[in-house]
Amino acid sequence: MSLAQTQAAYQPTALTVERSASTFTIDWADGHHSAFRLAWMRYVCPCASCREDRRQTEDDPLRLALGPPPSAEAGRAELVGNYAIRFTWADGHGNGIYSFSSLRASCPCAVCNRGEPDTLLGS
Repeated sequence: MSLAQTQAAYQPTALTVERSASTFTIDWADGHHSAFRLAWMRYVCPCASCREDRRQTEDDPLRLALGPPPSAEAGRAELVGNYAIRFTWADGHGNGIYSFSSLRASCPCAVCNRGEPDTLLGS
């Protein structure tokens, strides 16, 4: 399969946020289905400030965060071009852009990764 065919197969055909189940699902052009927990998506937020917070926590595991934990409730979601999705979480945070290629690489199904990776792959 050529690179163009692979990229086309990895394009989403349906995106669904299930607030009651706290999940985000993607149906892919190649017939694959991915279901992500919103809590995981918030934890791996790819924005610069969240990445820096995770890096500092890894460097200093005793570092404590003050205030409430980040919200994993999706306030809204919007497409970014034809390559990504951005969530605005209930606490107002909305800087992370989740590329479809990274989400596909991070699919938590048993065939792809057998559970959620620690980070968003490919970002």
